[in-house]
Amino acid sequence: MNNAKSQLLLLIIAFLASTEASLIRCERGWVQFGKKCYKFSHSTATFKDAMVMCNNNGGRLLELQSREEENWVDLQCRVRGYGFGVWLGLTDLQREGQYVTMSDAHRPRYSNWMRGEPNNGNRNEHCAMYWITKKAWNDTVCTGRINYVCKK
Repeated sequence: MNNAKSQLLLLIIAFLASTEASLIRCERGWVQFGKKCYKFSHSTATFKDAMVMCNNNGGRLLELQSREEENWVDLQCRVRGYGFGVWLGLTDLQREGQYVTMSDAHRPRYSNWMRGEPNNGNRNEHCAMYWITKKAWNDTVCTGRINYVCKK
């Protein structure tokens, strides 16, 4: 393929990719990042209640896929004044120490655990959270009340 044709092909592919991303429209109250929409809570909830709220809104509890997504979520949380952290859609309730995603029960492809975590403190920490001040993940009790982010 000559150089002009290959440049044109690359231009078309880039245009289609940008057009596809721009076709995503998030519902009112949701914020777009990449090809996903996010809804940030106005209140705190337990892990279970956060899962139910996300499900009721057509999404799922936040499962971070990359450092870039995590940095964006971190900024959004700080802008909203979240003081502690947000739930992540990860748990080890089925098998201690093996955190899996709530969406498909697989190990996460991306993780950012704090040093020494997950540690199952007091043998009662089975839900994951993103800890804003530490910029890392932590396991904590599922009955605690923190903010949450839904994603779809």
